[in-house]
Amino acid sequence: MSSIKRDIKQGIKKPINRGIHTGWSLGVLVMVLAIMLVGCIGTSPTPPSPQKAPSPAPDQPAMRKVSMRLQWVPQYQFAGYIVAKVKGYYEEAGLEVDIHPGSPDFVPMPLVASGADTFGSTGADTIFLARKKDIKVVALLTIFQTSPVGFMVRADSGIREPRDFADKTVGVFYGDNVETEYRALLAATNVNRSDINEIPAQVNMEPFLSGRVDVWPVYVTDQPYLIRNQGIDIELIQAQNYGVTLMGDVLFATEEFVHTHPKTTRAFVSATLRGWHFALNNLEETVDLLLAYNPQLNREQLLFEGRETIKLVRAGAGNRCPGWNDPERWSTEQELLMELGLLPFPIAIEDAIETSFVAEYYQEHGITCSP
Repeated sequence: MSSIKRDIKQGIKKPINRGIHTGWSLGVLVMVLAIMLVGCIGTSPTPPSPQKAPSPAPDQPAMRKVSMRLQWVPQYQFAGYIVAKVKGYYEEAGLEVDIHPGSPDFVPMPLVASGADTFGSTGADTIFLARKKDIKVVALLTIFQTSPVGFMVRADSGIREPRDFADKTVGVFYGDNVETEYRALLAATNVNRSDINEIPAQVNMEPFLSGRVDVWPVYVTDQPYLIRNQGIDIELIQAQNYGVTLMGDVLFATEEFVHTHPKTTRAFVSATLRGWHFALNNLEETVDLLLAYNPQLNREQLLFEGRETIKLVRAGAGNRCPGWNDPERWSTEQELLMELGLLPFPIAIEDAIETSFVAEYYQEHGITCSP
């Protein structure tokens, strides 16, 4: 373990309590962006001055120092990024990468859109919803090819399907991919929201543990482990079992950054894919790396999260090409958002996703991802 710890370039100074990440509303996003743009919240990273540093080699990124904003604390959900940093993949690609944890106060979308962070992780639906507001961000990799969102109920509650939510109390994370999935699940099963007692969910799961809330939204990759480890028998209800085909976490950046710094973007995407391939094929060693990087974590929980995460990354197109932006899946997701009334008009898929960098990575390895 000591040799792994020596590899760590950056620790976590202020660990955040684990749990599902809370969302953001686009109204709040616009306000935050306005504040950021006048300099109240950070600025975008700047490349070194030509007078102070030598010019990069022709195949090296001109902009070396970048940052990556996670949705939550470092855990297996973000293993590819952490592995790429710890094992030196980013450095080999010519990059200096700072990985920043997320929280309800540090949400990737507004931070990346403003230039405070270079890259970020968010839900696929958020890309469409941001572009609806003319916030021009683009998905570079689809990490979770299928959604990690589920709805947790006690096994003895009698709740077995969405229609059983009627007259029950349901926790909802408003304004993010969890709410999108919740609304899609109800629509797919013809459940009327007015029959449900909804309350705002929070990071702390005490309302569910105490029995005050009957249905609680979770990421199935880790939170079920926490609850079951407390001796509580639970069941999970997932929208994908009712024909809802939403995706999960994606890597994104602003359209402007991608067009201005293609070599930096290509280097970051390639190194990140190297990190994810390692994490997908080396569960135990990746857990060791994550424990050294964030000692707040628990080994058994990480092993559970790792196994569940790998299923989501390798689903669909990810079985052949992890990280691939499948245009058909993105088109299907957009159609669903329009049916739900969340997206009033279609967004050109080629504007929402960028496939060239990931395609180049796999072509170099003799793999063709597109049909």
